[in-house]
Amino acid sequence: MASKTVFVTGSSQGIGAAAAQALAADGYRVIVHYGSNREKAVAVVTGIEAAGGSAALVGGDLSDPDTPAQLASDVAALCPDGLQALVLNAAVMPPSDIGTCTEETFDRIATINLRAPFFLLQKLSDTLVEGASVVFVSSLTARRVTGGVAAYATMKGGIETLVRRAAHEFGARWIRVNGVAPGTTATGPIAAWAETPQGFEMTTRDQALKRIAQPDDIAGPITFLCSDAAGWITGAVLPVDGGALL
Repeated sequence: MASKTVFVTGSSQGIGAAAAQALAADGYRVIVHYGSNREKAVAVVTGIEAAGGSAALVGGDLSDPDTPAQLASDVAALCPDGLQALVLNAAVMPPSDIGTCTEETFDRIATINLRAPFFLLQKLSDTLVEGASVVFVSSLTARRVTGGVAAYATMKGGIETLVRRAAHEFGARWIRVNGVAPGTTATGPIAAWAETPQGFEMTTRDQALKRIAQPDDIAGPITFLCSDAAGWITGAVLPVDGGALL
């Protein structure tokens, strides 16, 4: 049985699901989170268990400002011996150009992508054990202007600031806080677009590695940052973008 527990938000699909599976393979008991698609989350749990791992399931809509507190309570109840790792992955990415983004869209992105991870970290701080690892999922868009996602990129910029602030604040407890910043990854509706000739060319034009990233490409670095091998890394955001910033 796994002796360490990780909570991964937004882990019913995409990068979150891949991270949950990779962490389970690395010996973690994984608490899988879903916002609305319980069926997909159950499939992730079932897959982890079929591979010999251990998993539990929690649900909560992060667009509701009350959800972080509720989720933190549910997670704490599932790990009475504490939480060894926390992966804050859940996010939405609707179109959000400055000229066309509505206030409702901006507020939804802000609530899910920035407010929720901030308060999940706050509410779970007492559940995190000494030596725990926290990993935020940022984005290439926080560092490079790409796509019509100004509001989304703004929140991811906030996430990268939060990584540094939290690393400083939690360091006294030897809790490491880091992030990964993926480039375009074949998840959800992006996957079909990225595989079109236009999408492939736009995605790989400035990459050193000429292919579309898959969720497993991001899950590996997340798992590394949660591991003891990354024990002297904190306050860092690792670009996982195939060399798009070179």
